[in-house]
This record gives sequence, structure tokens and C-alpha cells, in this order.
Amino acid sequence: MQKSLISSQKILEFLQNKRDELSLANLKSPLVSITKNSIANNKNNKQQLNKKKTRPKSSNDCNNLNTVFFKNTHARQNSKILESKDNSSNLQSCAMKILQKIKSEKLFRQSKDVEIYNKIDVKKQYQILLDLTKKPQILKLLKGSRSISNPELFQSQQQIRQAYGQSQAGIQYTGQNKINQDIYKLIPKFCGNENYWYFQVSDGHGTNGHQVAQFIQESLPQYIEEDLKQLKNQFEQKRQIETILKQSFKKTNQELLKSGIDVTYSGSTTIVVIVLKNELYCANIGDSRAIIGRYDDKLSVIELSKDHKPDCFLEQTRILSKGGRVLPYCDEDGQSIGPARVWIMNQDVPGLAMSRSFGDYVASQVGVICEPEIIKYSLQQSDKFIIIASDGIWEFLQNDIVIQIVYEFYQKGDLNGACVKLVQIATEAWQREDEVIDDITLIVGFIR
Repeated sequence: MQKSLISSQKILEFLQNKRDELSLANLKSPLVSITKNSIANNKNNKQQLNKKKTRPKSSNDCNNLNTVFFKNTHARQNSKILESKDNSSNLQSCAMKILQKIKSEKLFRQSKDVEIYNKIDVKKQYQILLDLTKKPQILKLLKGSRSISNPELFQSQQQIRQAYGQSQAGIQYTGQNKINQDIYKLIPKFCGNENYWYFQVSDGHGTNGHQVAQFIQESLPQYIEEDLKQLKNQFEQKRQIETILKQSFKKTNQELLKSGIDVTYSGSTTIVVIVLKNELYCANIGDSRAIIGRYDDKLSVIELSKDHKPDCFLEQTRILSKGGRVLPYCDEDGQSIGPARVWIMNQDVPGLAMSRSFGDYVASQVGVICEPEIIKYSLQQSDKFIIIASDGIWEFLQNDIVIQIVYEFYQKGDLNGACVKLVQIATEAWQREDEVIDDITLIVGFIR
């Protein structure tokens, strides 16, 4: 009998597995936040990570080389320097030295101690930081996004089987409904492929924020799909997708500036998750967020994105190097109110509470960018569902609470019920904590 030939794809997979096996010892954890400090296990190899990485509990915690200074905004996640190919131990050490020097010079202050700086004070206080941003290691980090691959050796055939989205307009302090500036896009069979999905959540802000979000919702997926369809095969897609995402975000912003929409003080954050079978690519600008709920003996969270707040170390460094300021809003008595914001040097505008967005022309002149941070992730056997949502969900609800809510409905196979319940609980949290209710938008996908 004639022997069957082994396909080139099988050979490629075999070689890739061998390569991954050899390099496994050098791989580190991706952007993963495990509740209660638990560490995900690789059951196939019965290996455990020895070091448990936890986020800092206060801005005074400088002992962990993976952390940077941050300010809490309700239940938002803390920022940290990620471990990746572009962020080696040398870069971590360099960043920590910078942070310690900033602290010793008292450039970082607790929010209640923040003062209103005049032009001379700002230049003097930030001069050390600006000088340090010229270091090659830091410049390398500031150039672009990071891509982090899931390190587990064996990939399962887990795929997203169904997804559902929901959006609710917020309520003003007068009790009147506001214009919904959130919008989402959910495309099954993306690029004509049965197992491809496209998820997008955009959160507009400013007077014309709803127009900006609508423009992005229509334009961005078209650019991405057009470029992906031009590639010959899946290998080319995986190799080029990160470049395509960055270019598509840039082209969308360029077209937005030509659209006639006034984006002087208006813009939109956007998070995109593209699913190619069991490979996920999350591209994010702003403070919307994507997470995965994993169940492996107990529930845990996999973070697919990082909130881009102005006082995150690398974000703040970029803004200061462009001549901007990063300070909270201060009242007449000099007391800080709310989160850190982006201001131009000589005026108290625009006061943007995020460091990356579409539009926002004035803020873009002082370091606010539309280049996405890209995270790559491979679905695992224990991954159960994915949640992509605007900050209307995350402002007062922690990640572990959100996945507990969704998991109850995942067990019943009730996708619509999970979305309705999340919106309800987020709305109740806003009613307890604030005088207004923000727009709330989310997409939930069940993984099988």
C-alpha cells in the first residue's frame, strides 16, 4: 500500500510545538490577573509558576519591579509595566530607577496633596523626568504597542460559539436621559470565515462624541477587513494582523479628522477583539476593557487589555515629553477632584481623563495618541466566556465580580440574561456612587 504523505501543515505544527517546548522555561506570564493570587496551571505538563504576581495595593508600593505609580479611580485596575519581549529585566530595572528618582524628588504626590503648578513650577518639577525619557530603553517602550502571547504549550480547539451585545444610554444629574455616546459592533463570520468574529466597543466623549463613535463603528472594521482579505492564507494573517490593526486605527483617525465632525474637544475610546478560530487579538485605546472568565477549579480573570490612564508611567512620560501636564482637576481651594487628566501647558484644557483616543485634536497635540496597544491570546480549555465593555461597566464593578455574574448565566446557557443582568447591576452601582449614570455598553461571548 502507498504510504500517506504528512501534510506541510502538520510538519509546521510539530516544529512549532518543539520550538515552544524548548523555550518554555524562558516564557513568562502574559497579561493575566488571577483572583485571590491563584496561578493558572498547565495540566498537560503538571507545571506551576513559582512566583505569584500581585498588583500593588497602594501608590507607595515601589518594591515590585513590575509595578508603576498609579491613582485609583473607583474599582479600576492598577497599571503595571508588562513583561514582554520588548520589556526585559533591564527595562524593568531602568523604569524602577526612574520611578524611585521621581519619588525622591517628590514629583509624585498623593491626590490630596496635589498643588496647582504655574508654568515655571511645572517645567522645573518635570525636568528630571523629561531628561530620563531620552534614555534608549525608555524610548523603545514609548515607540509603540506591546504584543503578548499566551505561553501555554498546547493550544486547545476552544472557539467562541455565540455572542450578544447590549447598549444603554446614561442619565444626567437632572434625571433626563442623555444621548448614548457608546456603540458596539458584533460581526460573526468575519471576513467570510465561519470561525472568525469581530467585536468592537467605542465610547464617545465631548459634545460630538456620539458622532465620533458612530464614525469609528462604521469605518474601522471596514479597513481591517479589507486588509485581512488581501492576505493569501492564515499564516500571512497571523504575521500581519498586528500591523493591520495599527494601520487601520491610524487611517480611521485620519479620515475622522477629514470627516467634518468637530473633534477639537471630542473623541472616542475604542477596543477591538478579533477572533481567528482560537486566537484572539485585542487592540485597545482608552479605558474600555476586555477580559476572559476562566474556570479551572475556581473562577479567575484573564485581562486582554490595560486601561490607558494619563498617570500610568509610560503614558505620563509620553504626555510630558510632548509638553502636556498630567494633574487632577483642582477646585478653588486647590483640592484635587477626580482622576488624573491631560492638560496643555498654559491652559486648563482639555482635561481628558484618558491618554489614548480617536479624535481629541487639542489633546493629541500634547501626547494623546490613537495607536492601539495589542495583546495576543490563545484560548485554553478552561476559558468559558469573554466580556468586552465600556467604562460604564468597569467604573464601579471589579473584574472578579463581573465574571461571577456572567458565570451563573454561562452555566445555564443564557447569553441574553448575562448581558441584561450586568447592565442592571452596573446601573445600580452608578445610582449608589454618583449623581449621574454613564452610558453602559457590553458584548458577551460564550466559549465552547
